[in-house]
Amino acid sequence: MKQIVFFAFALVVLNACNQIRGSGNIVTENRSTGNFTGVAAGGPYEVELKNGSVTEVKVEADDNIIGLIETRVSGSILKITTKNGSSLNNGHFKVYVTAPEINEIKSSGAASIVIKNILKSNDKITLEASGAAAIKGEADAPEIYAEASGAADINLSGRTKNYKAEASGSATIKTENLLSETTKVHASGAATAQVYASITLDADADGAATIHYKGAGIVSQKTSGAANIKKDD
Repeated sequence: MKQIVFFAFALVVLNACNQIRGSGNIVTENRSTGNFTGVAAGGPYEVELKNGSVTEVKVEADDNIIGLIETRVSGSILKITTKNGSSLNNGHFKVYVTAPEINEIKSSGAASIVIKNILKSNDKITLEASGAAAIKGEADAPEIYAEASGAADINLSGRTKNYKAEASGSATIKTENLLSETTKVHASGAATAQVYASITLDADADGAATIHYKGAGIVSQKTSGAANIKKDD
């Protein structure tokens, strides 16, 4: 029993030692990366994302933390992570990302990704948020997929022909202003999804989930448990 208590205490001490508090002196770095078409952020980061003619990555953070923020391209994805498993605490952690085309966005942990202009693509755009993460912005693409889990939040407007959304846990997907022709949505747990469809809507809710929808699309719906699907005015 004493060994268990000692081990637990050691873990707490080790975690506390790994926490790094920001100095308050904010500096910026321009990072050199390869080309990418996707962005994945995991950690306490605020990421501002936009389409532009050139690829640029700029990091803005406390001077004692900026070296711990890693920006590297793996495959076609720019990954924004923390080096050495360090826990960043009470600091300033912002990353500004510009690229000619971005069609995949992943936000996890407590990361927040904001799309600053209209994210346009000729291909499918995929958005995934998990944990307590968030994604917000506007997109225009022929196909869009959004998935939120845990306590994550996705808030998206814009236009698409085909839209698919999946919300689970206590996540929220707010896409009633994403003007889609055909929409397929599944919500489970205590999740909430808000969608739009002008031609057809396929909605499936279970558990205590709720789906709100707008638009004049023909609706096919399925519910189980205490789930609810309803049309908003």
